[in-house]
Amino acid sequence: MSHAVNGVMFQFFHWFLPSTPSLWTSLRAEADTLRSVGIDAVWIPPPQKCASGTFSNGYDVYDHFDLGEYDQRGTIPTKYGRKSELHDAINALHGYVLQAGQLQKVAGARYIDVYVDIVLNQKFGGEPDPDLWQAIRVNPDNRTEEYWGTGYERGLIDIRGYTWFRYPGRGLRPSSFEWRARHFDSVDRVDAIVQNGAPFNDPDDKYIYRYLHNELGYVPADKSFGTWVSLEKGNFEFLSGADIDFGRFDVREELKYWGAWLAKEIGADGVRLDAVKHYTANYSREWLGHVRAQIGRPLFGVAEYIAGDTGPLHSYLTAVSAGGDYPQDVAVFDFPLRFKFRNASWAQDQFDLRDLNRDTMMAEQPAKAVTFVENHDYQYGRALDSHVREWIKPIAYAFILLRAAGYPCIFHGDYYGIDKTLDGRGQPSGKEYLDLLIKVRKQFALGEERYYSERSAAGWVRMGGVPGARGALAVVINIAGSGVRAINIDTGRVNKRFYHLATIKHTGSYAADGFLVVRSAYLQYGDKAEALWTGPDGRADFLADSACVTIWLEDGVGLN
Repeated sequence: MSHAVNGVMFQFFHWFLPSTPSLWTSLRAEADTLRSVGIDAVWIPPPQKCASGTFSNGYDVYDHFDLGEYDQRGTIPTKYGRKSELHDAINALHGYVLQAGQLQKVAGARYIDVYVDIVLNQKFGGEPDPDLWQAIRVNPDNRTEEYWGTGYERGLIDIRGYTWFRYPGRGLRPSSFEWRARHFDSVDRVDAIVQNGAPFNDPDDKYIYRYLHNELGYVPADKSFGTWVSLEKGNFEFLSGADIDFGRFDVREELKYWGAWLAKEIGADGVRLDAVKHYTANYSREWLGHVRAQIGRPLFGVAEYIAGDTGPLHSYLTAVSAGGDYPQDVAVFDFPLRFKFRNASWAQDQFDLRDLNRDTMMAEQPAKAVTFVENHDYQYGRALDSHVREWIKPIAYAFILLRAAGYPCIFHGDYYGIDKTLDGRGQPSGKEYLDLLIKVRKQFALGEERYYSERSAAGWVRMGGVPGARGALAVVINIAGSGVRAINIDTGRVNKRFYHLATIKHTGSYAADGFLVVRSAYLQYGDKAEALWTGPDGRADFLADSACVTIWLEDGVGLN
């Protein structure tokens, strides 16, 4: 996935980031740090101008082509900064600096890929459309239920949605496309409703309004919700705002044009496709194929398909990567694994750790799995109890960073921490332990893997013996509420000493001292506090304390 051996991705934003200092300025300043700790790719948030201006996190798209350079929605910069700052940040990650108007390569600076967040599904902030457009009310909880017939709040209606996007602040470059009602298939907010020839008012947020037709003479004449979308709620094409109609050729072409323009404009190395279960999988394939062909170089792609089981993710991958004309390579975020981390963090002793290694993309299709512990949609302070609790995060990160399968992604809030004034509680920085895990991943998490699991503890060995590997690595994770646990592991190393590299656990604090990283002898392990020996069969009982992860390294080699 990443061009690097044992690549590591970094999500460089969280939901509660303030607008000052600008994220792009912070990213530029952190580029060398990310490079030094071993990050290979950085996922940046959607860079375009949004309806909420500097309060927007990037998903309520207003103008795809405004990257923070036009006076629109009450601001020139986006929440994350100005377009010039975005360029400076990406140049820094790529290992370049702008001098006298020319990009100069910084000697010895390793290239870090940049993956940009792509929002294709919806738009916000339009003006009331000049035209009324025929529609039908739809039940938001069951999109197959439409309110036809006669009676109160039933039957055909004409609506004026907020679907007019004409961009006077930007003008006609780099695109002259003017969005109108015909370019959308449904909306959830309207400026006016006309029913039976008279104005009508619906309660707020009660319905989705599905447009019924395209303009006269357009083929196809009728609109409908799309196919190859999630079947949650009957049909989950509509998410929010003004839902873009991918059944229209002009819409598909405009967004493909924008995608190629953006990738060239900022020098993107990859894309994260937002909310793909809400639009046809065929368009993911079409869009990726067009953009890759236009830029003429590799472009990594990972899709956000939120699902608790792997079936829909496999189906999506088949549709994009193996179906239709010009199939396109794409990965998916491993949401089933992430939801298991969340459930384990809340259940602790009641969670069976053996479940962590099955029914996930990491287990079933590892080459297509981007693994992660937390993200901006589920972090603390978003939906009630949706977050992964802090105590399990070192365990979870060890699971994704030190295993053979998957392409792991580190979350900004987990690395840098979050001030309690932003999310209401605060979050400790995991930088110390994450830097260590990344270093171990790069130097020791290589070669054959042997994995063992019991109800409350699991362990694995990475055998090394391949280019870049400094030796063998053994890891044990323990989710029990109390007590040291042992996992008997066949290391393939006969009568070999393994020394205790580190034990990592949460202290219970949400302040700066939230994580403990013990690099010296761990006294709870008794005569194995510093090291242990394998037997003549290469096996040994490797230990981990309660609610922690412990790392053991083959003696005679150490971390660089």
